[in-house]
Amino acid sequence: MSAPIENMQENEFCEIEATVASGFENVVKEDAEEKFNVPVDAKRGRIAFKVPMKDVKKVLDLGGIDNCFVVMSRFSNVNFPEDELECMALLRKIVYNVNWKNGLDAWSKIFSFHHPIASCPETVPVDLGAPTLSSRFHQPKNPSEEKKPKLSKSERRKLRKQQAREKFAAQNVQKAKEGEKMEKAEDLETVSTTETGQHDDENSNENTNNSQNVSEKAVSDSTCTVEKSAQKETLEKEQAPAPKKPKTTDQDPTKPAFRVTCNRNGQGHPFDSMGAASNFGGAVYNYFHWNVSMKQFDIEVILNIEGNEVSVCLALTRESLHRRYITAFGPTALRATHAYNMLRLCKLQPGEIICDPMCGGGSIPLQSAVSWNKCVSICGDIINNALKRTKENINYVAQSQPISLDVVRWDVTNLPLRTESMDVCITDLPFGIRVGSKMNNWKLYPGALMEMARVTRVEKGRACLLTQDKKCINKALSVTAKYWKCRNMVGLNMGGLAACVYVLHRTVEKYNAEDAAQMLSTALEHAKQKEGGSPTKTDTNQ
Repeated sequence: MSAPIENMQENEFCEIEATVASGFENVVKEDAEEKFNVPVDAKRGRIAFKVPMKDVKKVLDLGGIDNCFVVMSRFSNVNFPEDELECMALLRKIVYNVNWKNGLDAWSKIFSFHHPIASCPETVPVDLGAPTLSSRFHQPKNPSEEKKPKLSKSERRKLRKQQAREKFAAQNVQKAKEGEKMEKAEDLETVSTTETGQHDDENSNENTNNSQNVSEKAVSDSTCTVEKSAQKETLEKEQAPAPKKPKTTDQDPTKPAFRVTCNRNGQGHPFDSMGAASNFGGAVYNYFHWNVSMKQFDIEVILNIEGNEVSVCLALTRESLHRRYITAFGPTALRATHAYNMLRLCKLQPGEIICDPMCGGGSIPLQSAVSWNKCVSICGDIINNALKRTKENINYVAQSQPISLDVVRWDVTNLPLRTESMDVCITDLPFGIRVGSKMNNWKLYPGALMEMARVTRVEKGRACLLTQDKKCINKALSVTAKYWKCRNMVGLNMGGLAACVYVLHRTVEKYNAEDAAQMLSTALEHAKQKEGGSPTKTDTNQ
């Protein structure tokens, strides 16, 4: 691609960088190469490629990307000094060398502003401001907030029990103290009643003196309370947080609002991300005099620091693209980007019938109905709340584009479908963490695989399954090995959970109800052994 770029002007092309779910990099890379016919560089969690400026908006149509940026400039082999102030001064000087014109041209293809945005100020400032230290990085460490060593599950359980015992003991001590106080008060009342009869005469003589003493004591008590209240007010004022400083700059309606976000990776940096973002943002403000806003911004500047590599980008998305087509989220809603990449792994062909037997919120069938509209998509679930969410999401998508999709209530182990009537079965299996349980999966997975084997076409049928319960799915695949062969496995990081996508192909064996019943009986026996618990576990461990 280098030859045509050399013959064209520099600003007719721009470099795009997009974030991808860890594990799907190669899937998104193939998708981008097919749609833009350009070489794509894939790294962990992101892809990068160059596209013509006129095709920037088409990048957002890639269904497998989460966030998208235009790279304005890259700086390699940046030697960061050991002093933080020198590092901040170095980052501020980078603002002069950024190709703002290329980035703002790409940004204007997607977003708009009611006034023209200049890529260079009328008068370039000589000084971009003095560097500042990061307050969080240099804040004195509180010994109580130091990072404690990570405890194991058994240690955490013991700690919780010990804390509960200490709390219970403290409550008992408090109750005992209150009981002692009540007993003392009762004893004092009885003593006072007996003494009143004996000293009635003496008290009558001393009433006048006591009244004077009481009045003097009341006056002194009132003065003490006034002094204490005054001291309390002064302490509250001293301990109260300082009021927010008023904004020293006025908002210019002719200029956009911006913010800077820093992503830092690597060791040996004498600064943190907050300090780098604040210093770079201050330099951008002194350079352009744009308005500053952390929430209601028009332009988001991204500063990426990876070791000694620095890149400056502009965000082309305001929020992650995984929210498209979904407005009703459930407890285990699948991202639309994950659904798209799973569908691509199936190598779908026009005219094929796609079935999601456990649709949940409908992420997979919605994505297939929109992106593969030449295929037929059907879906269903057994949970009523899931069906409601799917219908809400279908109605939401139908407001912006025509869609042909409906949802049915059924059981995945007994689908109301004809034998060999489906081409692809694709679903997000329950992990057994938020929904269901690991023990139920030992019954559910074999039954679901057997029913999918019945409804899919022999030899041509496929299945694409996402799960985190690898032990259970591997056992289910060994039970149903007569009908399914695993052709591909893609590891996936889902919020810290090590999940996996299994791509299965249907064998040439025709479905036999007797064989299927025998296979399921063996799977159920194994599940009962699992429910029995420790005896089988201890035997295997020995």
